[in-house]
Amino acid sequence: MDEKGFRGYCAKRKFEEEAVKLYVKLVKECEEFLKKKGKKALEDASSDDVKDLVASLVKNQTIMLDHFRALARYFDFLHKKENVSVLYGYLEGLGVPEGLFKKLKETVGESRSEEIFEGVQIPPLGTRPEDKPKTTKKIMDRLEAHLDNKSLRELMSSGLEVFPDEWYLPEKKMFQESDSLDDFLRNRHKESVEMLQKHSREKTMFYAQEIDDEVVEYVQKNQEMMGGLRKGNIIYETKIPYQTKKFLHEKDPKMKRYYACHCSWVREAIKSGSPKISSDFCYCSAGYHKRPFEIIFGQPVKADVLETVLKGDPVCRFAIHVPEKLVPRTRK
Repeated sequence: MDEKGFRGYCAKRKFEEEAVKLYVKLVKECEEFLKKKGKKALEDASSDDVKDLVASLVKNQTIMLDHFRALARYFDFLHKKENVSVLYGYLEGLGVPEGLFKKLKETVGESRSEEIFEGVQIPPLGTRPEDKPKTTKKIMDRLEAHLDNKSLRELMSSGLEVFPDEWYLPEKKMFQESDSLDDFLRNRHKESVEMLQKHSREKTMFYAQEIDDEVVEYVQKNQEMMGGLRKGNIIYETKIPYQTKKFLHEKDPKMKRYYACHCSWVREAIKSGSPKISSDFCYCSAGYHKRPFEIIFGQPVKADVLETVLKGDPVCRFAIHVPEKLVPRTRK
């Protein structure tokens, strides 16, 4: 392990010293596992080696969220981007099942919720992405059998993986300082593009994906992507592909949809073609996209799924309904 170099990487990103100590400890432990497999160091690890490492930690019941954080940051330091993507694949949407169970209890009561989900087990941390769609299929089949379509969509879009309000306060401030909602959305998109340009210059990853000038140009040309575009009382948002570089160069429509999908609970089902999962599951993503606007506007908003790769569309696209009093909005 290049401990000195990694510590420098962590210092540049201003990680807490206690966290850095833990990351170093966990990375060294993981490297020892790989050495037993004949690898000299993590520098030599392939994506398959990473999967074997995770499987071993799961089997030994020693896996922690910090293992993923430590390894993702170390591989990012090593510029082993494919390994970082593999690790993110285990973590995406980690809190969605728990969030869904919690929201269902609030909606229909604990007794009926337990009846609906009787026998459904939440996959543990470290579950292979290939195994997750089986649980998603079971959950959606149960929900569709017990809820009408409107109630199901409201449940799925209610915010299953909620982040703190504080995350969105900079955007709320930007909105309050903008001349109009349209001005805010343009600035929001501009800031997103500038952030991607920084990733491209510094050759760092944006979550699970590598960013280059081609990716930046693709996002820059579409204000709906990482910004939003208002028409009437609707803000339209198109989700940036999960692996944009691969998406742009892929010719097979199925694989393009696979590279577009962000959700580890369904993505592998797109690739394999099985199991068939209701596209209403994607209202969970609609809930993710409306969440910033609920904080910005200071009130609940409605969101609809217009397109989703789960039902065969090339991208995922959402409609966020703007409160009438804010259309149009000018600064006082």
